[in-house]
Amino acid sequence: MSRRVFVAVGLAVGLGVILIGTWGCAARQPVTGQDASDLDRKLSTYAWIEEGDLVTFIVGTRATRYREDSAYIPLEICISNNGLKRLILTRESFVLVDEQGNRYPAASPRELMEGYDFLDLDRERLAELSAIIYNKFAAYTQYGSKFSPTHSTAPFRENLVRDMVSLPRFGYILDFLYFPHPAGQLKGQRLELFLESPDLPDPVFLKFVVL
Repeated sequence: MSRRVFVAVGLAVGLGVILIGTWGCAARQPVTGQDASDLDRKLSTYAWIEEGDLVTFIVGTRATRYREDSAYIPLEICISNNGLKRLILTRESFVLVDEQGNRYPAASPRELMEGYDFLDLDRERLAELSAIIYNKFAAYTQYGSKFSPTHSTAPFRENLVRDMVSLPRFGYILDFLYFPHPAGQLKGQRLELFLESPDLPDPVFLKFVVL
C-alpha cells in the first residue's frame, strides 16, 4: 500500500475518533467575551442550546431575569428526542447547579402554588421558545408537558400537572420548570442545568448565564 493511502486511512481514523468523543460540541460557538467551553451556544439573546445525536436541550431565561427577588426562578425548556426509542422525563430528571456547586431540585407544584405569584405571567407574557424553535422542529411533533402548575382557572386553560412525560423519537416538549433561587445574585451567574433519564446513557447538561 502506498504512503498516500496510509495517510488517508490515518486521517479518516483520526476524524472518527474526534467525532465519537465530542458529543454535541461541533455545534458550539463562542459566546462574546467567553471561551466556548464556559457556556453553551446561544440560540437567542436569552436562550441557550446543547445539541446531540440523542437529544437537543434548550433553556430560555427571558422570564428568569425578572425574578431576582423571588424565592423561585423560572426556566423555560425545550427538549427533543432525536435518537432514542423513547425518552422518559419527570420533574426529578432536572437539577440546577450554581457557581458554588450547590444543587437544586425542581420545585414541586405545591411549593409553587404556595410560594410563587408569577406562574401565569411567566407563560403568557415572557415565554419565547415557541417562536424561536418553530422552524427548527418543523418536522417533529410537539407533545404535551406541564411539570409546573398555573393559577388561572380561565376556560380552556389546562391546569392538570403532569409528573411524567414519555417522549417518542422525533418528538419534543416545551415547558416551564422552577427551582429555588440560587445562592448569591442571579444575573451574571453561570449556571448548569442537568438532565437525567433512565433512557440516556449519560446525563446531559447545559451551561448558561442569566443576562
